[in-house]
Amino acid sequence: MLIRSRLPAIAFAFVALTAGCLAEPSAERPPIWTDGDFDDWEGVASAVVDPIGDVPVGSPVDLGALAAQDDPLFLHFLIDLGHTVTVQGMRGSVELVLDADGDPATGAAYGGVDGTDLVVILTRQAEPERDGYGAGVGIRRIEGGAPGEVEQASRVGLLVSPTHSSDRFEVRLDRAAVAEATEQRGVAGTGDSLTGRLRYLRAGSVVDETAVFRHTLATAPGEESALLGADAVARVPGAFRVVAWNVSSMSFRNNQDAFRRVVAALAPDVLLLDEIHFTVTPEDLARFTLDLGPAGEEWTWWLASGGGRQRTAVGASGREVRGEGGMGRIGYQPGALDGWLAAVGDEPEIPGMAPPSVLARAEAEGGLSATGAWVTVDGRDILFVPVDLQSAGYDGSPRDRLRELQARTLNQAIAAALDDRPGAGLVVAGDLNVVGSARPLDELRRGLGVGGRDLDVARLERLRNRSLATWRSTWGEDPFSPGRLDYLLYRGTALQVEQAFLFDAADMSASAQETLGILESDTGKSDHLPLVVDFGVERYKPE
Repeated sequence: MLIRSRLPAIAFAFVALTAGCLAEPSAERPPIWTDGDFDDWEGVASAVVDPIGDVPVGSPVDLGALAAQDDPLFLHFLIDLGHTVTVQGMRGSVELVLDADGDPATGAAYGGVDGTDLVVILTRQAEPERDGYGAGVGIRRIEGGAPGEVEQASRVGLLVSPTHSSDRFEVRLDRAAVAEATEQRGVAGTGDSLTGRLRYLRAGSVVDETAVFRHTLATAPGEESALLGADAVARVPGAFRVVAWNVSSMSFRNNQDAFRRVVAALAPDVLLLDEIHFTVTPEDLARFTLDLGPAGEEWTWWLASGGGRQRTAVGASGREVRGEGGMGRIGYQPGALDGWLAAVGDEPEIPGMAPPSVLARAEAEGGLSATGAWVTVDGRDILFVPVDLQSAGYDGSPRDRLRELQARTLNQAIAAALDDRPGAGLVVAGDLNVVGSARPLDELRRGLGVGGRDLDVARLERLRNRSLATWRSTWGEDPFSPGRLDYLLYRGTALQVEQAFLFDAADMSASAQETLGILESDTGKSDHLPLVVDFGVERYKPE
């Protein structure tokens, strides 16, 4: 597959000659999932390939291949940036310049593309000439024959995956939103092709750019997929349901009814909450779940004593929750924070951001935003660990390296709790904030499975959206693409995933909302979606 390999220079002539005939799309291909897993791009030839090594030494980006696909709802692009970067937080910017209707007579000339309608910006730069680390994504529309100011990505339904650093990324645009954003309703997809160009800019100057590519559209624009019925969220018979949810701090206190309706509709056996405001008490949690669930099944709770202003909790319906004493407040090993601060320095990552020393003091005082509690299911003890790691930061930044330290520290605490229970189950879930590198996820998983294997990662799908994005902005002006920030990790020997999905009340039909007793806006009270997993639990058999 051309997009997967960094071909030697001698091959590029052949690729350039053959890409035009190989890249014709097929309407019979399975739909693309924007999930950061590129297997569904197998067999799709590149629309354009840029030579390797045509950038200055040390350039963060060396553009490679670009492939394109389409379906009735979305335009999909797979781009190769040559080196591992955080595409929403790198030096410089990548631009995807698009003539969305393939007609040079509409739009305007920009970046070597006649008829440009839209420019997608990957890493926004507040001061492009400064050559610092930027943040987020955006678009520029053609206005008066020239690109306008950078706007939020939601204008065109922009989704970029993976959220963490990589050398390749999927970029997806909503066809209807593209048409609306260009103020030429019906333009996107009304022609039989689109043209474009990928460019890398640094300090306001073009460092690398591909040739102009052309993609022949295989599909016509279509209607949104049907809303879901209540049966789409029904529990697998005989399964044990776990729901994990970042409840957005004070929103959990201020919107209790909405959160209660969602929890009642999902009916979990165990509920893991993270980012709970520190003023929430165990009594508040008891009131929150009062009368939720089957009659006669009371909820019990374990609330972390550490975590600073954002805490975590484990609740269970009809089962006893037993707090793991060593994980009530999880502190750092002596000298760990001092070592981190010495390694990263005390300069803010970007202007206006708190310096690392401020983070170090907060972490020393509060400890990790994580805890652990035991629940017994079918004779097997299962340790449930809700977690919320440090936010923000690009690959290798101080905050990214703090996430690594947090993940290692939590991994050690979990290992200690499991030390005398080799047959125990384990579920770790919450907001891992893997917006820099994926190393914090790797550190957290490492060696905690049975026999020293790494923990498994549940694939939580949002069916109507065809993505794994657990976070999306709920206030409209956020500069970042929706992303996969929340994860659920588990011991695969003791537990088997029977069903896993992301729940959004907005995806449900009116009749489903009525059946479930929810409002369309309920899950919008948090910027994170609930993670729902139905587990089969292997009955424990002591040796």
